[in-house]
Amino acid sequence: MTTPKVNFANESKPSPSGAPGLAGQKPRPGMFKRSPRDFLDMFLERWWIGALTGGVAAALIIFFRPHFEPLYRTEVSLLFESRKAQVVNMQNVVETGLQNAAELNTHMEQLRSNTFFKYVLSSFTPEESADIQKAYRDPARPEAPPPSVGDIIRPYFSVYARRGAPIIGISVTNRSPEAAALIANRLALKYIDYKLDSAETQTNSAIRFLQDRAEELRTQVEQAQARLQDFREKNNLATLGESQNVVVQKVQSLGNSLVRAEIEQLEAKNLIDKIDEYVRTNRNLTEIPQILGSGQVSTFAAALNNLKTERIMMDQDFGVEHPRIKLNELQIVEAQRRLDEAIKKAISDLRARNEVADQLLQRLRAERIEAQDETRKLDRISTEYALLAQDANDQAKAYANITSRLTEAKITRQLDNTNIGIFDPAYIPGAPADTGLAAVTMKASAAGLGLLFLLPLGLGLFDTRIRTPIHVEEGLQEPLLGAVKRMRKMGETQRAQVFRLQKEKDLAEAYLGIFSEIEVRSSLGFPKTLLITSSVPAEGKSLLCSNLAAVFASHKRKTLLVDCDLRRPTLHRYFGVKVDTGWVQWLETPVAARPASPLGIVAVSDELHLLPAGRTPNNPTELLDRLSRRDTLQPLLQNYDIVIFDTPPAAVFPDALLLARSCHEMIYVCRYRTVRLAIVRKVLERFRDSGISTLGIVLNQLPETKARAYGYHGYGTQSADYYKAYADKPEA
Repeated sequence: MTTPKVNFANESKPSPSGAPGLAGQKPRPGMFKRSPRDFLDMFLERWWIGALTGGVAAALIIFFRPHFEPLYRTEVSLLFESRKAQVVNMQNVVETGLQNAAELNTHMEQLRSNTFFKYVLSSFTPEESADIQKAYRDPARPEAPPPSVGDIIRPYFSVYARRGAPIIGISVTNRSPEAAALIANRLALKYIDYKLDSAETQTNSAIRFLQDRAEELRTQVEQAQARLQDFREKNNLATLGESQNVVVQKVQSLGNSLVRAEIEQLEAKNLIDKIDEYVRTNRNLTEIPQILGSGQVSTFAAALNNLKTERIMMDQDFGVEHPRIKLNELQIVEAQRRLDEAIKKAISDLRARNEVADQLLQRLRAERIEAQDETRKLDRISTEYALLAQDANDQAKAYANITSRLTEAKITRQLDNTNIGIFDPAYIPGAPADTGLAAVTMKASAAGLGLLFLLPLGLGLFDTRIRTPIHVEEGLQEPLLGAVKRMRKMGETQRAQVFRLQKEKDLAEAYLGIFSEIEVRSSLGFPKTLLITSSVPAEGKSLLCSNLAAVFASHKRKTLLVDCDLRRPTLHRYFGVKVDTGWVQWLETPVAARPASPLGIVAVSDELHLLPAGRTPNNPTELLDRLSRRDTLQPLLQNYDIVIFDTPPAAVFPDALLLARSCHEMIYVCRYRTVRLAIVRKVLERFRDSGISTLGIVLNQLPETKARAYGYHGYGTQSADYYKAYADKPEA
């Protein structure tokens, strides 16, 4: 058997990411998502609290209900005509009728408004107010002042629209039938008056606005006409069209002349360049037609050619010294001189002509630019004039429209300006519509049902204790190794040895499932150490240690179960072992006299041994620190495949963290509805800092209903029908 290296204190343990001391570190988890099943569980767990509280609240509302008088209800309806007959065919400045069905909502809101309500209250005479308040006086205290008329009317009138018709109903409830009818009819009549007053006020405001606007527009029309006249006189716009035509023709003529001049100037420049090229290459300039045709160049060139021809003929008959030969030479020289002078004069004339053409071209360009500037100036003047004329025209049209609308408004002010009428007046009710009992019953029922559902859900949302596998996997971001259901009707020894004794197959399968998850998730071979801890006491970590050790032993792994809970050791009770000696006495023995193996190891079965703590020491932290050293743990790993340490709760004591520095892997136990997520998360972060590898979480004491609902019951629920059908099926 090969013993792997054990990590001890002051030695860093490699993490999966390769960084020392950060084994299995994960990002801090956020809030997990709530599923419909979670909300159902919240309600089922606490429904009795909501039912009890809701029942008490409903009973109190009914018991302490105020005294109710019979209430009489009546209603009046208003008809909103979409249009009315008009004396003159002109549009009203302010409309009080109904333009479309959607405007009914506007009338309803105005009926409910505080402005209209104050308008109605001011219409009641003192006698009418006394009649309304009479039914609301307290018979037991006749001297006490009654409620105000506003407090009596405001809460007990409602407005609604009749479906499919432009009619609004006003419903009024009062203790007096006569007062109910009075209030309802008054609301309807005063709303018509209110709309008439509002329309008249708005019409007068509109007329004042139109008058002010007409005066303002008249001034603007006069100013626009004055600006137009000033502009016309300043720019002499009487001949604007003629001037524009002359300038346009001038621009066109200059453009044509400029094109011709540019062509002539280009031809002259090309000729000068050609003459310069002939002079530079000593070519005969008479080959250029423009030079040959200039002045007497062609005459002198012909005479020179004739003399040269005579010389050729005389060379055949006479010698060099012959007088005729000499005379011919003198004539050739003279003819050449005259030809050169004629060519120079021709070239000079051509250059002068080129300069004149260039000057003409520059002058034409300047004149064209000047003509174009003049054209643009005339265009700007024309555009400005058109804008001023358009503005003056617009101002005149606006002034005409305003004056016409003002005239119509003054006429329509004299006409009836409302389309609202009473469709059905309110009647005096003969029987009460409500005694108040239904309202109290509805309030009590609403309060009871609201508390029945909202209180359990509210308490559940604030309860962050671990309850389901989803809390583990999403709230802690740790894998769930398995869930063990609640053990009922079992003694302490039976619960600790439920797997070894096979007391209940469901529980045995749950521990087998946890073992399988450990085998899948663990990347270390044997021998190794396994630490099991929890947050607080009584979460079932010792039960998990004893049963999980039995599972390892059943798989032929030599297992040592070590009780490290020095403050409250319990493993010896589970297996019926008397505490005579244990590893505490072994560590307290001097090194020289200490045996090689710890004292008190008890064989529970062939492959399962128990090492109890022994006595309860006064220095548990110091002894655990000594237990985690190399010379202490190395002999255990030489004799066992796996050593399982049962430790005190890690959120209460630091003992588990001391051992974590020396152990390979860890399992964390959480009991159903015992510890909050924040506590477990904080403890797990401390273990990650120690370098130990966390295999996952075991959810303990899960109720039977939760185990079935979430599908966590080991690798199957042996009590379920589908499991029995599968297990009892004979082999083919």
